[in-house]
Amino acid sequence: MSLALLRSSPLLRSLPQAALRRVLRFARWRDFPAGTDVFSKADQAGHLFIIGQGRVKIFSASSGKKRKTFAYLGPGKFFGEMALLEGRERSASAQAVEDTRLLLIHKREFQAMIIQDPRLALHLLRTLSDRLRRANEEIEGLMFRNVLGRVSKTLISLAEQGGKRFRGGMLIGGRFTHQELADLVGTTREPLSRALAALRRADLVEVRHGQLFLRNPRKMRELVGDGVAV
Repeated sequence: MSLALLRSSPLLRSLPQAALRRVLRFARWRDFPAGTDVFSKADQAGHLFIIGQGRVKIFSASSGKKRKTFAYLGPGKFFGEMALLEGRERSASAQAVEDTRLLLIHKREFQAMIIQDPRLALHLLRTLSDRLRRANEEIEGLMFRNVLGRVSKTLISLAEQGGKRFRGGMLIGGRFTHQELADLVGTTREPLSRALAALRRADLVEVRHGQLFLRNPRKMRELVGDGVAV
């Protein structure tokens, strides 16, 4: 199971089997019950994390208890690499949303892996570039889009990251509470609920067995202003 997990991880899938076995020798597993913090913002960084099972939320909280969620990550995804590369403190917090099992790779071994395999370094660069692009899009959305546009953009992004095509639309993977969605959008529950109600009235969004279903992703893209189909 462990080797299969490493092969399924976008970060490590390029490594040969011998290298993956070495990873398993120096890495260790740790379980985090739902609601447990993996690390907090400004903590010293010591490990890279790969999700074996469960789900992790990456977020930041202000002193006024306002939260902004940057991402929800599932099995095979990795996080915590930025502070290791920079040699600085954590720039955000991570929390297990459900019972989660993580593979921990110490920064010493992680840095050695990057030096030994340029493909790993290239994938890291692509990942960091993608996250920077998404951050820029969020900043643009906060500046130029109203809440309805930002909610639509967030739903489209969730569909792209972990959704699946279903009856001409896109079914978003996983179940999200209104508070979780509000934290992703960067708003509160009341404006989020109004935006979701408007999207339902427009026959663009519905709920199927607790999961959000985008009935017409192309039209939602047009609403956001991207003009590209999901």
